[in-house]
Amino acid sequence: MNWGVSGMIAKTSLFSRGLIGSDLKRFWWVGALYGLFLVLILPLHHLMRLEQSLENKWAREALQRSLYVVTGNSELQVLLICIVPVVLAALLFRYLNTSRAVAMMHSLPCRRETLYTSHCIAGLILLVLPVLLTALVLAGLNLTTTLNECYSMLNILQWLGLTLLFNTLFFAVAVFVGMFTGNTIAHLVFNYIFHFLPIGLDLLVKYNLRELVWGYSDFNAGNTWLNYLPMMRLLEQSTRLGDISWGQITLYLGAAVLFFGVALYVYKVRQLETAGDVVSFPVFRPVFKYGVSICTMLLGGAYFGSMYQNTWPVITGGYLLGSLLGYWTAEMLLQKSFKVWAAYKGYLAYAATIAVLLAGLATDVTGYVHRIPDPGQVQKVYFGTNMFPWLYQEKLLAIPEDSRARYEGGYYFTEPDNIKNVVLLHHQLLQKPQVTKGPRNYVIYTLKNGEHLVRQYPVDENRYSSALKPVYESLEYKQGRFPVLSQNLEAIKLIEIKDERTPKAPVILVNRGEIAALTGLLRQEIRDLTFEELNARTTDYVNINITDVNGNSVPYKLRKSFSRVSGWLQDQGYYDQIILKPGEIIYVVLESEAQPGQNPGLRSHVEIRDREIIEELMYLEPSGKYKEYPQGEGYVFVRFFVQASSGLYDYSMNIPKDLTVSPGLKAYINQLN
Repeated sequence: MNWGVSGMIAKTSLFSRGLIGSDLKRFWWVGALYGLFLVLILPLHHLMRLEQSLENKWAREALQRSLYVVTGNSELQVLLICIVPVVLAALLFRYLNTSRAVAMMHSLPCRRETLYTSHCIAGLILLVLPVLLTALVLAGLNLTTTLNECYSMLNILQWLGLTLLFNTLFFAVAVFVGMFTGNTIAHLVFNYIFHFLPIGLDLLVKYNLRELVWGYSDFNAGNTWLNYLPMMRLLEQSTRLGDISWGQITLYLGAAVLFFGVALYVYKVRQLETAGDVVSFPVFRPVFKYGVSICTMLLGGAYFGSMYQNTWPVITGGYLLGSLLGYWTAEMLLQKSFKVWAAYKGYLAYAATIAVLLAGLATDVTGYVHRIPDPGQVQKVYFGTNMFPWLYQEKLLAIPEDSRARYEGGYYFTEPDNIKNVVLLHHQLLQKPQVTKGPRNYVIYTLKNGEHLVRQYPVDENRYSSALKPVYESLEYKQGRFPVLSQNLEAIKLIEIKDERTPKAPVILVNRGEIAALTGLLRQEIRDLTFEELNARTTDYVNINITDVNGNSVPYKLRKSFSRVSGWLQDQGYYDQIILKPGEIIYVVLESEAQPGQNPGLRSHVEIRDREIIEELMYLEPSGKYKEYPQGEGYVFVRFFVQASSGLYDYSMNIPKDLTVSPGLKAYINQLN
């Protein structure tokens, strides 16, 4: 290449037109392929769906959503955004990874700033032109076809802006990452590690802490800053986070400028001799080595813990294997040799540090595990299996009373006695041996000073029944679990009563007097429920659905103990209209439990038409009362066939094989064996 005068100009110019032109000639095919894919994904696809969009509202909405980069149906576009800028950056700066190429490029009469800026400008041109051309084609179609009924010019401009924004940001990150390595493969790998490392570490650290620290809970469940990382923002494709805001756009633009600026500085101070090295700067080699060791250690602990029971010996064994693998692999990559055993001192120091940290967790040096507030310091306490009701109530928004049913699974307690009972339960949960079975429940204290203390434990209702009984039988708990207890009668629009075992039409109550009478009896029944009844594993097939004036419906089971409600239904003549009677069952089929890999149609089965046996089956409790069955116990599937106007209507349940039944029914069950 003849530089001549242009070479002298390049020495003082911010960029070189010759270098930009050379890059465009060498890598034009990247932009061309990108543009081709965009045309296929958007304009051509829209033309193919044009006729369908005229007749189908859903098709029109789908075409519009295809232009929503962050919240729409644009997976292929997102894939291109995640790949094309990264590949382009790796190609443009590939010369940094071989000694001959880097020496030749830096022998040109150009400053490093000129080289760097020229390559970046060429890359941005190759990313911008395909997007601009695609936007022009979309605008042309919008002006000349009926596609203007699907999306507007504003939608096209929004797509153009967001696509250019993310392309620029991902290109800037890829250029930045490339300055710290002298290996093309490492450049590509490190780039995606850079994007995913925060979310990966977050998940691994939380998982490991949850298994190692008794009661640990992630306080920041739900929306966190990690969701707004550009890679996660694109891949989630969720309307939950909403459309991208001007604040986020400004932040992403600022981040792109920052990455370009830092990458330029690093490029200027980078040693040319590091071409071919996995890490270009010696100061970052320990960061790489121990960073890899920590990640593989956490991954090893999580893997072995999930596969072979979450116990300390298993998890720490996973830590040992994972850290050994990560440390020595990193050493081999850094030294470009398999003979790395002389670095064992570094691993011993790392292992000693981790051992001290684990010992601190095991002995609870921070007091985290045993920190329980004094009941007098607690303003209220939240207890339940679901954290989202608390998050929505305390952190995001106040839930209107008429929509509480959407966020079930947790209950607030403000009465002093209930707070004391929850604290007592908390003390029992810390006693050894710690029980790991049962649903995981959150215990969240709101202290009088405004602070929160959040813990999560598996709660075995059988083991902790003495502590749970006063909590579950309290009015506050029942009001949270059964909204009808505090629901305004005037807000109830109708009550529907339906037996799901039968095709009979439901009874719908709209009379205000009947609604008030049934609601009053239902409230009495619920207030009288005991802890054992609340946790009895029974099947009640009759549903009482209470619908309010806003259309929100909450179902309640007509429990067998609700004698007042059943008596009222009988007095009003509704009971026989809705309840299935034994005489309405034509026959019953018992089926054996399907074996692993077995076709369900090949189960052994037996048909029963004996009226006494049918009636016995009808009133059996499928899973018994307040009882845990041993693991691996077999079940019998029971199918009831009821005569309906359109044919046979069937419903099913299952019963344990060892359930106490009559000799006649036992004989039928034995036939399945």
